[in-house]
Amino acid sequence: MPLSETRHPVGGAPTTQGSTDRFLAFAFASADLLVETDIEGVIGFAAGAFPSRFGRPAQDFIGNRITAMFAPTDHEALDIAVAMIRQTGRIAPMQLRLSDGARSQVAVGAFLMQTTPNSARLSFSIGQIAAGVGSMTVGGVPSVTPQLADPRGFTRMAELAMRHGSQGGLGLVEVQNWESIQESMSGADQRAIGAIIGDVLGADASAGGGGAAALSAGRFGLVADSKLDMADLMKRLEAALRGSPAEGRAIICGTEIPLAHGAMPPPQAARALRYALGRFADGGTEAARGIGAEGGFEAIIACAAQHAQAVRETLEGRRFRLLYQPVVHLTDRSIHHFEALIRPFTSVAWPKQTPQEFVTFAEALGLSENLDWAVLETALAALDSNRDVCVAVNMSGLSIQNPAYRDRLLNRIQETPAISAINGPTRLMIELTETAEIDDLAAAAAIMEQLRSAGVPICLDDFGAGVAVFRYLRAFDVDHVKLDGDYVRASCRSRRDKALVASMVELASVAGASVVAEMIETEAQAALMLEMGVKFGQGWLFGRPGRLPGP
Repeated sequence: MPLSETRHPVGGAPTTQGSTDRFLAFAFASADLLVETDIEGVIGFAAGAFPSRFGRPAQDFIGNRITAMFAPTDHEALDIAVAMIRQTGRIAPMQLRLSDGARSQVAVGAFLMQTTPNSARLSFSIGQIAAGVGSMTVGGVPSVTPQLADPRGFTRMAELAMRHGSQGGLGLVEVQNWESIQESMSGADQRAIGAIIGDVLGADASAGGGGAAALSAGRFGLVADSKLDMADLMKRLEAALRGSPAEGRAIICGTEIPLAHGAMPPPQAARALRYALGRFADGGTEAARGIGAEGGFEAIIACAAQHAQAVRETLEGRRFRLLYQPVVHLTDRSIHHFEALIRPFTSVAWPKQTPQEFVTFAEALGLSENLDWAVLETALAALDSNRDVCVAVNMSGLSIQNPAYRDRLLNRIQETPAISAINGPTRLMIELTETAEIDDLAAAAAIMEQLRSAGVPICLDDFGAGVAVFRYLRAFDVDHVKLDGDYVRASCRSRRDKALVASMVELASVAGASVVAEMIETEAQAALMLEMGVKFGQGWLFGRPGRLPGP
């Protein structure tokens, strides 16, 4: 295969000896591609058969995250692998799919190289699947529609494209009568229709340097670095469905959100993006257009700002209640703590919506600190009247990024006797949510340590649902990580997801954190989580959100 090489400093400029070492390793390894990245997975050196694999030189991949080389469906597995390498120094070979046109399956091995006492890089060897590479630590099982990414990672994919200055677009495609079409079809026909749509969207996204996902029933998203032609895309979808059971019945519509954020700060644009995707997943194209999505992130925020006062009044006037869901020891089902969950009251100014929509909306308006503080104060009042429980409150990365908020939080905890149980442990836990990436990790790590020194345990929420949480696990000393509920549900159905969960539990164990699995609804799920080393469980199987026990 023709060889293509390019290099860029990663943890220091490459030396002649370093280059020689690379190619000696390359010569003796059964690898088509050799890649080095920095500790965050950004490519700084690339060599090998890039032109024959991707039709592009290795130089095109320099400066991108290594996930750009792989199919969107495997980004989660690769993110977990990168986190594992940083913790353990290497990973066993795993089977992933490249982002080339054929979605070629390859064997990927990697290890960490310490270049200086304070600098390291990750080395990846990517080659043909050899005999014996059947027991993979991560990934290895094709999905039903390999062109579509898991929706868990799609928001992250879109956010990364936006943050990296993409001038492309975020396409939203809806099959409006999807449910009625599905009801009249056999399971095989349903899968066939899903595969047809996945092929069209996935091919478009890959050609544009992005990815695609099914966001909810009949609602799909795709990200591309180049401008999308939505009208042409919908015509091609209609053409692809000709001859299928959906021909003449599928009403396809869509809209596009420009990814360029202009002068808007990336964290604010990221909140607008998450809000828009949530509205589309819940309400379709009409809902997305209703919040100004076609006008871009500034239009979304401007439209949302019309309701800002209503949100502020909801929080400041405590026009909400907290419900508390138990988190139990999986071994004996005894209660470890409760998670506080906000439930806003409805009003004329603020119509009924899901709690998650309210939280996402408040974050999009820049009211994360107001939200977090209102929940904290309400939970502390509940602890004051109930001395026998521990309560976990969610706290956004957006709030933790603010030095004034950090100081206010620490002072409030240190001056609150209700937090300390009589002859017992601290009764407040903080769950750090990944609503936005924390830029100053050192400052955040300092407040985390101060909180833990004050006896407040720290839990990383939505473990596995975003790449930032893996950075947090490396940067912060934490007591618990909460496994995203989508993995819990999928692990009983998919060997691939079961392998991902096993890897995340192992990663948490290496970091000294116990695992909480959320959204456990069946005994089979509970048994599987316990079997894989998960210590705590949360979900309807153990209790729905309600009042705290006691007076």
